[in-house]
Amino acid sequence: MTKIFIVGGTGHIGGAVLDAICTTYPEVELTALVRDEQKANRLVSKYPYVIPVIGGLNSLELLKSASESADIVINAGPDITHDAGIAAIIKGLENRSEKGYYIHTSGGALIWDEPDGSKPGTKIWDDVADIDEITSMPEYRTHRQTDKLVFAASPNVNVAIVSPTILYGLGPSIEHPVPLTIPEILNTVGRISGGFMVSAGKNLQSYVHVVDLARLYLLLVSYAIDGKESVAGMDLWGPKAYYFGADEEVGFADFMAALVSVLRKKGMVSNEEITPINVADAAKAHAGANAEHAPSLDSWSMHIAMMYGTDMRVCSTRGKNIGWQPQEPAVRETLEEVVERYLAEKKGRPSTV
Repeated sequence: MTKIFIVGGTGHIGGAVLDAICTTYPEVELTALVRDEQKANRLVSKYPYVIPVIGGLNSLELLKSASESADIVINAGPDITHDAGIAAIIKGLENRSEKGYYIHTSGGALIWDEPDGSKPGTKIWDDVADIDEITSMPEYRTHRQTDKLVFAASPNVNVAIVSPTILYGLGPSIEHPVPLTIPEILNTVGRISGGFMVSAGKNLQSYVHVVDLARLYLLLVSYAIDGKESVAGMDLWGPKAYYFGADEEVGFADFMAALVSVLRKKGMVSNEEITPINVADAAKAHAGANAEHAPSLDSWSMHIAMMYGTDMRVCSTRGKNIGWQPQEPAVRETLEEVVERYLAEKKGRPSTV
């Protein structure tokens, strides 16, 4: 029986991946890392055959032992600032008598450009044609440090990195069905009192539905279960096994226009106007009323503000070459149900807008 260990299985991405595995491979032994007993109980109530273990990305011995016991480890948790946890997973897999599989989650922020917004960027990153540049980025780039750690393990572990772009759509996660960017954007909309864009909002960004992204993970899991090393002449694992998760490309101004149309119907904004702002003002708005000055460059608010204005144009050639086919509705078609779910979840919580 194949044994799978998943980290982040109650998150937005990990919840969709866990659901896909449970649906497709109910016979596997699936162990999931969860932070507390309450989450474990909620997870098991939906997926009775999942084995929860209580811990976090700082539970290094637990991560190492659980990984050593698994044939396949999927890390759908946050990678930034969790180098030690990732190293523990790799160490556990390296201790196995048979070569194990590690599917790691990175992110498209690796290739963000300067957050301009005045014009669309011309560079489209391809995870096959540009793989040498992608895997030799300087370490100050977001995600690069942990990407490097993962690829360094490839002689002893079958590694693959999945790099999502901007996620959209509702997912089956028991804890986080709404994409994590939506609360951030809606908080900023609330504080600006309307739609916004950086400069002209002409920056172009790649999006992927969370359920489609889960299909990419599932495809890699299926190849790992079958022991496949390559498909269509392309290595599935190793130091160049980097898979962008991307489907549709949308300009930020176009995305915001679709969003404020939904928000006006819900009474969340009074009109559909979109105000041009700069990155510093976006970061200050995101940080809230207590932010007298623009947040620091390494703050979460500044990271989110940069996302509003950056280009992130990518092509998922590697995934599509091995059989990945996105199937879910387009971004604009999902916004109303996502906003409705966000509002339903927000009821009873203190306002953050």
